[in-house]
Amino acid sequence: MEKNGKYGVLLLGGHRTHQENYAELFANDSRCELIAFADEQNAPAERTKLAQSLAKERQLPFIPNLDEALAREDVHIVSLCTEVERRGRVGVKCAEAGKHVYLDKPMALNADDAQQIVDAVARSGVRTQMFSNIHSSWARTVKQALDSGHIGELQAIHCDVMFAKGHPGTAPVGQKRNQKPTLEKYSFIEAKPEMFDIGVYAVSMVNWLTGKRVQQVYGGTGNYFFKEHHGCDLEDFGALVLSIENGVTGTIAAGRFGWQSHAQGGVRKVHLVGSDATLTFDASSNRLEVFAAEPAFEPPTPHPLDPMGMWSSTQSEIKGRPKQHWIDVVSENDGQREFSAFIDCIENGVESEMNAEFAAHSVEVICAGYRSAASGDIMTFP
Repeated sequence: MEKNGKYGVLLLGGHRTHQENYAELFANDSRCELIAFADEQNAPAERTKLAQSLAKERQLPFIPNLDEALAREDVHIVSLCTEVERRGRVGVKCAEAGKHVYLDKPMALNADDAQQIVDAVARSGVRTQMFSNIHSSWARTVKQALDSGHIGELQAIHCDVMFAKGHPGTAPVGQKRNQKPTLEKYSFIEAKPEMFDIGVYAVSMVNWLTGKRVQQVYGGTGNYFFKEHHGCDLEDFGALVLSIENGVTGTIAAGRFGWQSHAQGGVRKVHLVGSDATLTFDASSNRLEVFAAEPAFEPPTPHPLDPMGMWSSTQSEIKGRPKQHWIDVVSENDGQREFSAFIDCIENGVESEMNAEFAAHSVEVICAGYRSAASGDIMTFP
């Protein structure tokens, strides 16, 4: 660390990435100092422009040579938000440079890329963490209930994560989608592969709660709602059935289902089925329901560079009216807890609960789910 006692943070990625949010959360931690934005010299020109734009907004320099940026002694942490397709290569480079790496979700495009990061981290001994929901107050409540033994022996677990964004009902009707066994491209302006992009929250939650590895996967995907996903040949929804160690059955349903499909940002639920009891946890259960003489929520006009409502910057441009029917009653900032937990791990020299090795299993599971959806077969891990 520098003489001022702060961890220097290098930011990779720019506008229209989660770096819009991550940079702010790192800056809010008094133990951190934002140093610069950077990217590879051969990065796509559009991505370089977006990084330069966010760097200018935050009044930070942009370094066009990643190797040069990683060589800086005042950089201790890298916040990695490049396109998913480049995260394997870039993550390895950051770890090999001896920098702690905060990984946007999902950490890599496929299991091989994820394993390369895991191997590089093992060689360098740096700390890593992938963004997830496990540090949220509601997830901690689920974990406490499971660890208490109140439900007896865990027999089954189900997790729903659905994002209420986008304009549904626009996909062609009656066209069956055929899943490809592997993803060649992840990053599109219009859409993302949602069983991966959103499903990683659900799979990592199941992995974290059970503390066990998945042994078999059966998956299904399809286009149900959005013309954007149909045009990119990406699923907007998916489901997985998981056989987990110790005979536990896991299921997840994840995807995107439209602005007006939920009173808030979407569904986040966990169901625990035990030998003695069954418990259901809803992230939106602690809320105020507001009934007032005001106009009902109207979905915003689609932004041409963000029709699915994925990015803070583009959504602020269209000035959409927020949903105000449900208001969370919470005492803690879940997002800040996520980033503070990572800095705690670095300071204390301990592994994160969602470190690269643990998070890589989520990538492995979801990629097996795609292979299953493509073939109709159950995928078994060695």
